[in-house]
Amino acid sequence: MAKKSQKIVRAAFGANISERRRLLGISQETMAERVGISQESLSRMEKGFIAPRFERLQFFADAMGCSIHDLFRAQSGASELAVTLEQVLSPLSDYEQRELVEAVAKIAALLRARRERPT
Repeated sequence: MAKKSQKIVRAAFGANISERRRLLGISQETMAERVGISQESLSRMEKGFIAPRFERLQFFADAMGCSIHDLFRAQSGASELAVTLEQVLSPLSDYEQRELVEAVAKIAALLRARRERPT
């Protein structure tokens, strides 16, 4: 991988873990402890100066309740809500998660219909 590409990947990873960590309300110190690195190393990762070792990616994902893929995916404007929903759903079984998502979809449809009704 070219140095420029490596820098882009490091910056994206750093921005994503920084944003996700903040949305979860986890300090750098706590996150660093959870993944087994120093706070200074985490700070340098979040700034895109260094990258984690491959073996540590699962520690980051576990600490943030996401997949390794999510660590590299750009966050959207709705990321705070997505993280909150992920935290609410994660302790539930797959069946319970599907049931809850279906219920929320029905509520959303009702809200849209109410909003679109002429007054």
